[in-house]
Amino acid sequence: MRALLLTALVALAGCQASSLGDGLADDANSGATPVTSSSYGNGAVTIAMLLPSDASMRAKAADIADGARLALDDLGGGRLSIDFQVSNSRSGDVAGKVQAAAASGTKLIIGPATDAEVAKIISATSLPRPPILALVANNSAGGTHIWPLYGDAIDSALEGVGVAVAAKQKNIVVVHEAGFSAENLLRLREGIRLKGGITVGFVPYPSSGGNLRAAFARGSAVFAKANTIVLLGSGEAIGQVIDILAAGEFGQSIATAIATSLIPADIYKRPSAQGLMVAIPSTSSVGVISDRFKARFGRSPSYDAAIGYDSIAIAAGLVRSGGADAITVVNLTSEQGFRAATGLFRFRPDGRIERRMVVHRIENGNLKIIQEEGDGF
Repeated sequence: MRALLLTALVALAGCQASSLGDGLADDANSGATPVTSSSYGNGAVTIAMLLPSDASMRAKAADIADGARLALDDLGGGRLSIDFQVSNSRSGDVAGKVQAAAASGTKLIIGPATDAEVAKIISATSLPRPPILALVANNSAGGTHIWPLYGDAIDSALEGVGVAVAAKQKNIVVVHEAGFSAENLLRLREGIRLKGGITVGFVPYPSSGGNLRAAFARGSAVFAKANTIVLLGSGEAIGQVIDILAAGEFGQSIATAIATSLIPADIYKRPSAQGLMVAIPSTSSVGVISDRFKARFGRSPSYDAAIGYDSIAIAAGLVRSGGADAITVVNLTSEQGFRAATGLFRFRPDGRIERRMVVHRIENGNLKIIQEEGDGF
């Protein structure tokens, strides 16, 4: 099924980005103006946006807010308004803000931006309240009628797994940092099963990067059963992991190696990384908003800005097609999903987001597309 198209439709022309990253700025965007609590727009359908004032997230908050403003101007049609509410993520008042938004007739809440605040909402509020699209990654399990907006490393890994399984490389070993979330490892195992693969085992390694060979030696029996490996981790340790495994001392039967969107881009240049599959969220559609964002705010849009744009685009698309009361759980969890500036995604009934990604292979230090995100789910 084709996803509901939310980007600025055909009438809003933009320059399509030609490759991954075109039209995107670094997420640390120093040219942004800090957000303050304020309202934007005059429409009757109010969207509350809960943003952090923390110094570490100030640029992210500004980018999200500016993306949201642009989306309202592009797509709101005079029907929407945004209530920006800015506070420190440790203030403890997020549950009160959600309850106040519900009492005022707010149709949708976007935010908060930390897992701790999402957990507070889950524990301290109850239905009825507006649906919540949290500005967190998928590794934070959503509560009832709460969904994250960002994908995570598990989503990235599973996109690569789908390609491997299609190529008959179905026996999969997962190599992960010793402290990796047990919940997310279970989610990965279940995702591998749903893709048609078999998880033959898990091999943990020290996140410090020490004694890696000893850790892999303990997993030698598991490696021997696998023809595909999934590599979870980030930073320098994952680079050392890739170097050792590429040398062939362990896992001689492995034909396919899958890294995730967490690996640093400088690892792409390593000889040991050549041939790795990496799935990354699509950024090609960000080109549709890039020129207008630059003209309006004086900088290129970051991925956070595109998330902000899409959060309002979802609301605008539903209101445009179904009226003021169309922002419902049923409509948000439509199986067809949405296609917007951050690509193709849908909100699942279990409180997670499902994001399709573009699968690449690292060749000569660069990413080469081997599978696009597709037209639908």
